[in-house]
Amino acid sequence: MVGLAVGVVAVVVVTALFSGDDAPSRREPGAYTQHVVERTIDRYERDGRQATLRFVNSLESVDGQWYPFIIDHDGYTIAHHNPAMIRRDPSERVDSTGYFYGDDVLAATDEGRWVSYVFHNPDTGQEQRKHTWVVRHDGLIFGSGWYEVSGS
Repeated sequence: MVGLAVGVVAVVVVTALFSGDDAPSRREPGAYTQHVVERTIDRYERDGRQATLRFVNSLESVDGQWYPFIIDHDGYTIAHHNPAMIRRDPSERVDSTGYFYGDDVLAATDEGRWVSYVFHNPDTGQEQRKHTWVVRHDGLIFGSGWYEVSGS
């Protein structure tokens, strides 16, 4: 029972962190993804680097299929809710089709850019097309993405 209560509180907290009056609908996954990245950059500006890294490295940062990540100036992931992704070598950003998407991610601009590739969706257990929004800010790359539903 306590575990269920903690889980419900976590969902409410994450929803409050990424949602809000200005949040686009999750039915608009592209806009919602950009919103998650924008909120993470806002947190970085408000709370600082270390607090933001702690948040992004925690399960608290996961909002359904959306979760932020942060990459440093050398291309290594420094914040991700999945510890296996931390310090991931940039040369490993190759999808199951052989597409090397790493250079596209690292080419993020201050205005942001979309990068699409095939990635394992942990919710479905399937390889699916993932659309990731990446923005360069203060020498770091902030990103999040969403999985394309078959037929869309």
